Amino acid sequence: MSETYKKVHKQRILFFPFDLMSHQLRCVVLAKQYPNSEILFSSSLSYGSFIKKEGYETFHVEDFDPQKVMQCAEKFDFSWLNHKDIQRIFLSQVEVIQNLKPDLVIGDTSPTLKMAAEYTGVPYTSLMNGYMSKYYKNVRALSKTHPGHKHLSKLPPSVSNRIIKFAEAISFRIVHQPFKKLRRKYKLKHVSSYINEMEGDQNLICDHEYLFPQNNLPKHYKIIGPLMYKTNNEESELISILNNGKKTICVCMGSSGNWNKLQFLSSQKYSDYNILTAGDTRKSISGEHVISKDFIALETILPFCNLLISHGGNGTIYHGIENKTPMLFVTTHFEQEWNVQQLEALELGKCIDDDTEQKLNEALASY
Repeated sequence: MSETYKKVHKQRILFFPFDLMSHQLRCVVLAKQYPNSEILFSSSLSYGSFIKKEGYETFHVEDFDPQKVMQCAEKFDFSWLNHKDIQRIFLSQVEVIQNLKPDLVIGDTSPTLKMAAEYTGVPYTSLMNGYMSKYYKNVRALSKTHPGHKHLSKLPPSVSNRIIKFAEAISFRIVHQPFKKLRRKYKLKHVSSYINEMEGDQNLICDHEYLFPQNNLPKHYKIIGPLMYKTNNEESELISILNNGKKTICVCMGSSGNWNKLQFLSSQKYSDYNILTAGDTRKSISGEHVISKDFIALETILPFCNLLISHGGNGTIYHGIENKTPMLFVTTHFEQEWNVQQLEALELGKCIDDDTEQKLNEALASY
């Protein structure tokens, strides 16, 4: 390579985040760590404004439908990982990589990107949650939506945990079957399980180790901690309309939470509180006591809040932890349950999935 080329060549990085807010925004935060690189993001109908605001260009690529994935996740259903869709997305990613010729691809919950990067010979960095590392020290609890949950909950933890780990290993292999078929078809390396399919040449764990401890991480794994998106928005208008005579409840269910579970907050019974909702686009919670915003800078508003109610998503919980805001969780699917499992163990919040309104009222009485 000539010295002239070395001087003018600018590293090109393609980001492939799953199209939910937390994944998109933490990729934006990571992208800022490459100030001298040319950054391009896969296009997003829902969160493209955040990408545009940062000045990054985008490219079109096929992807899984996030709403379908979330609906399936609520039922512990992995039918979205089918051969047809996996191949469609894999081939689209291959085409994009071949056309744009990046030096590096970075994925955040992009199941097919390991195959596409290998096929095109491009290094792949995978962003992952601590509980999705195969070196995760703790046991991922069986989802409440799984039919076996009610039976396992009756067993001693030492017994149920062994059953869960055994069944989980089988499940990861079953879910991985369409990937194995495509790997054979396109003459890619053998990968034994879905959890291995989510691994890159380099792996960045976006969690604190005290929350999700790991066992003997190899060199190609690195714990970088949460990538917290902050706007530095002063939220002065929002703060000015809060009634200082009332306690304030912030409700943030991210892009994957179920707002319908909290519709009862619309009742006048809760008019003694300022209720802020962030991202409730369908106005599931409404009333004169409710202040609804599509997006709120949590780092700015939480110091003015007495309680944070969330779905237990990664993008939200770390704001609550950082601001030491009391937290309650209403989860929607198993990955949020895994977050909340650890938060409860460390007494950083409480899950109120069952008897939600009653448990909320009990919590409010204690604050």
